[in-house]
Amino acid sequence: MGNKPIAEWRASDYNTLSSLLGQQTKVYLSENTLKRIFGRLKTSQRYYPQLATRNALAQFIGYRDWQEFELVYTSSQISTKAEEPLTEEKNQPEAEKPILKKRVLLSPVMIGFALIVIVFLLGFFLYLNKEQGLNSVKLVCENPFGNVPHTAVFALKSDRAFDKEEEFKLDCMEEALPATITGNDKITRFFKNPGVVYVTLYRKDKAIDTVSICLQTKGWVANSGNDTSRAYPIANLKALDPKNIAVSAAQLDSAGLDTKKPFLIGFSNIHPSDISGDNFSFSTKVFAEQNRPGVQCIETTIIILGEKDRHLLTLFRENCVALSRYTFSELKAIGSEEFLGNLAFNASNGGEIVLSVKNKVVTVILNGKKVLRTKYQKSIGKVMGVKILFNGIGKAVSPELRDLNTQALF
Repeated sequence: MGNKPIAEWRASDYNTLSSLLGQQTKVYLSENTLKRIFGRLKTSQRYYPQLATRNALAQFIGYRDWQEFELVYTSSQISTKAEEPLTEEKNQPEAEKPILKKRVLLSPVMIGFALIVIVFLLGFFLYLNKEQGLNSVKLVCENPFGNVPHTAVFALKSDRAFDKEEEFKLDCMEEALPATITGNDKITRFFKNPGVVYVTLYRKDKAIDTVSICLQTKGWVANSGNDTSRAYPIANLKALDPKNIAVSAAQLDSAGLDTKKPFLIGFSNIHPSDISGDNFSFSTKVFAEQNRPGVQCIETTIIILGEKDRHLLTLFRENCVALSRYTFSELKAIGSEEFLGNLAFNASNGGEIVLSVKNKVVTVILNGKKVLRTKYQKSIGKVMGVKILFNGIGKAVSPELRDLNTQALF
């Protein structure tokens, strides 16, 4: 975090640390929580953060978790204390050194300290071996491909035997409820939205493996919902015209959607392909609503789903550009943390979007103007699907995803 003493930190420093912690560990601590931890905010009782908080802070400075940090720190403190008597002896005048007596008194002490260090180091190495054994634990989905809806079956696989009480957790990206799984069990999770879900396996709040679940469609389909976290199929709606992807108010009404409240429309085309998620171009013209009751900012989002991760571009009009964001594999930016004014986009009368990725270099072009160029590091694998999202009733005209290597279309 730099050379500034913590005692001199301002609110911006605590906010920066909160953001960096979230990006690196996926644990978001508020400014006040960090101030309590570092003593800026006083509490009536001794403040001791919960384990997830301590694990995040330890991971931020390079340790696996808080337990490893404690072991290493304790060992280093003991080693430092064990050296102190020798340092004091060197500083004494020669005349004051009863050498034989000193040796007799110090030897048991030194042996005791050495034994303590050995015990701690042995425990530390045993702990490391156990933690390294976690690397052999893999999450397996027996049926990772399915239509919508789909019930997926999960199990664990490892070269070592599982402890009976050893528990792992699954995170399904809000597409399904989180779950707890033990070594020899199988569990199921129900998925009802088209797309690709990256299900992550955790052990003690540490991510150790991820598998992808692909919920396929036959061409373009539409989903709707009253919030942005859930979507539901629109009743009696067949595959959409790929050149004019849209739904009407009457179709939404037949799906039982209350259009008087804020709602989301999602268009999805999901199926495995041989197109690289690191070398493709996507283009479309979109039309969004001018306004909608209860919604201040109209969103247009493009998502390219890969085997391992995704690209996401969320656009808003100029007055709401602080809500804009993008995710290209591990690279993320949020308009509330850095100014993304170039991504201002008004599609109420139609707007053209081009997203090009060539050798992991991303270029975004809006209405013929290049507005962003950046690069990420981790491949997202082959393209598994495309999603286009709108607040309210939106339309996408002739969306096209093309392989830059072979010119094949998705």
